[in-house]
Amino acid sequence: MDKTMKFKTKEELLEYTSHIVGKTFKEIDSEHLLENENPKRQKGLLGHVVETGFYKYPRNSDSRADFEELDIELKVTGYVKNKNGSLRAKERLVLSKIDYNAIVDETFESSHVLGKCKNMLIIWYEYDKNKEAKDFLITDYQLYDMNKDKDIFINDFEIIKGKVLAGKAHELSEGDTSYLGACTKARTSKDRTTQPFSDILSKPRAYSLKNAYMTGILRENIKIPLKSLNSSKSKFKTVVEFVSHKLKPYFGKTQVEILEDITGKRYDEKIPKNISKMISDELIGKDEELTEKHELFAKTNFIIKNLPVQENGKPRERMSFKTISLSDFNDDWEDSYWKNYFEETTLIVICYKEVNRSKNGYRVLSDVKQITFDENDLESFEKTYNQIKKAIEQKDINLLPTSSNGFKNQLLEIAPKGIKGGDAYVNFFKRDKTKVAFMISKKLLYKKFKG
Repeated sequence: MDKTMKFKTKEELLEYTSHIVGKTFKEIDSEHLLENENPKRQKGLLGHVVETGFYKYPRNSDSRADFEELDIELKVTGYVKNKNGSLRAKERLVLSKIDYNAIVDETFESSHVLGKCKNMLIIWYEYDKNKEAKDFLITDYQLYDMNKDKDIFINDFEIIKGKVLAGKAHELSEGDTSYLGACTKARTSKDRTTQPFSDILSKPRAYSLKNAYMTGILRENIKIPLKSLNSSKSKFKTVVEFVSHKLKPYFGKTQVEILEDITGKRYDEKIPKNISKMISDELIGKDEELTEKHELFAKTNFIIKNLPVQENGKPRERMSFKTISLSDFNDDWEDSYWKNYFEETTLIVICYKEVNRSKNGYRVLSDVKQITFDENDLESFEKTYNQIKKAIEQKDINLLPTSSNGFKNQLLEIAPKGIKGGDAYVNFFKRDKTKVAFMISKKLLYKKFKG
């Protein structure tokens, strides 16, 4: 069959594709690809099932089931339902391998990393860990124009290339970039490869469309309300640029001065404990509002944090995250929610510096830092994760990795969160949602600040 003749127009392709909705993979698996296969390999087969069973392309064809004449590429990927009913992409979408030696002479266009920003026809299925892959239900399809995000992809590509040129391929992190990730692509945890400008071996990596980016595309498709979403071409290519732009007029001012400027109220007598968050909520937006303010926030994993720092630049305190749930630790680290979270997340840290040991309210807005986590950080985080997993399995509080009960060079620990966390450890195993949160150590924060 000549696949270039199958669909003459985009409309014809989409009309045909509409008939896949409501089907399971076993219903379209005419070539029986999912029978007698190792379940761990079935994820990669789902795309082949759609190609051969639905679009009727030969299994052994040299051509991939992309619709080249229409400049459309086919992707089959899953999503999961969160506990609150919202949807998120199950995983990143891995593209081509990064060649550290070749990238130094490439441009974004010559790398063909996104096939010159083709339209992407996404077939969405609902992932259910209690079902076999053959029973996953295909619920939707979507044609997404990759070219609308091209400027951000180019910027991401240059960030990845820049680290390789600097001899820092081993320090690459998915959190470095907005949409285009550099995910690890190793057969084992010990796999390493050479890089051109350093003798330090680096993990093999591949370009990927990050999990948060795929989640953003998914939510666009199901029309989650984005009241004032700026979908026009943006001058901002990273969340850091957006935040820095909003804060620019206030650098060098104290917290009370900034809050008075933006609210007209003075807080000299009683300084709110959360004054820094009050400022960022006013100037940048609350977490739940940000996806409506700018498209970058809808397609990236970011956390905006406010942090007091000493005059020497050292953090005054640890950095906390959301409280953990016992069910977060059902999976092995490699497949866990938290591994993906720390791999992809970019921390945007708004720093307020002490001047002459000034207290809260009179610290000065001094900097915006970006923090991401490299492979060494993640190896340490894995130890923390596994220690918590072991504590849960054995129901032994004494195994929990606190600041006083951790391991050598621990970078990630847990601690009660908030003033109501006094019974956090006593009741740790009594409910899924705990009162305990991950904390990044001051040592790691300072290391990241220094670069």
